Amino acid sequence: MGATTLLDIVDLVDSCPYTDVSEYYQLIAHDGSTPLGYVTEEIALLFKRHNEFDVNNSTKTIILNSDFDTLEKRDRLFEIVAESWKEIPELDELLVKGWRNELYTVYNPHHVAYMHIERSFSVLIGVVTYGVHINGYIPANNSKNGQLKMWIPRRSATKPTFPGMLDNTVAGGLGYPHGIWDTLVKECYEEAGLAQEFVESHAKACGVLQYMYKTDDNRIQPEVEYIYDIAFDNEDDIKPHPVDGEAEDFQLMEVDEILTRLYQNEFKPNCGLVIIDFLIRHGIVTPESEKYYTEILTRSHRRFPFPLM
Repeated sequence: MGATTLLDIVDLVDSCPYTDVSEYYQLIAHDGSTPLGYVTEEIALLFKRHNEFDVNNSTKTIILNSDFDTLEKRDRLFEIVAESWKEIPELDELLVKGWRNELYTVYNPHHVAYMHIERSFSVLIGVVTYGVHINGYIPANNSKNGQLKMWIPRRSATKPTFPGMLDNTVAGGLGYPHGIWDTLVKECYEEAGLAQEFVESHAKACGVLQYMYKTDDNRIQPEVEYIYDIAFDNEDDIKPHPVDGEAEDFQLMEVDEILTRLYQNEFKPNCGLVIIDFLIRHGIVTPESEKYYTEILTRSHRRFPFPLM
């Protein structure tokens, strides 16, 4: 069933209300007070297998032992835990089939790396994850017919998540040890064949999106996406094209077609949110044209109770 408003598309991504977290346990840092993530009761029970954590059902907390006072100790512990959970049949889809051999960074305090954990494991313990999304577009004054257009890829049918759906021009998670800019340049080549020189001279930072995603199996995933725009000089000289197989092809779409496909839920949900943000920033979606304008903006810039990058 398709969406009837842009807010319906936001609802697919920012799907966990502020008031809907009381049923979750909090994963707490070794200081005994700093929350790092939201955990379901089922996952909290798994932590009871490990003496390094104090699981308290009455306070709904999972507190890391105070002995784990260095990044190296925490990295090793969570590596052991993640590997051991791969033996649990119920987690096979996420931890075995979804294992990436890619590390995500958890921060505590703000901006300071607290630990590095396997990407597929991060979604089980509700920690904040980070990504970079790039909108490649042809400005109206560079377009052949005077209409703003965007380069839209279709995700490979073999992708483990959201296969065959439409995507942003380029998108990728922030894997350790790559920074935001390094990830931007790397992903632009790997996914779309865009040369480093072109990307570095055309990419423009345009803010962040923050939302709280609640999965079908009730997990919470707080996500931060760093947003960049790349304005192409024209439609012909440089075109994105598949390199690593993440995308099947790239289509140049006008805004009306993009909106139609948004309402038909053809975009990967968080990519739809990135498109809406782009349309707002470029004055295509305005307070006059969208009655939920304010709610869309606030819902895509959520506050998190966790330390951030």
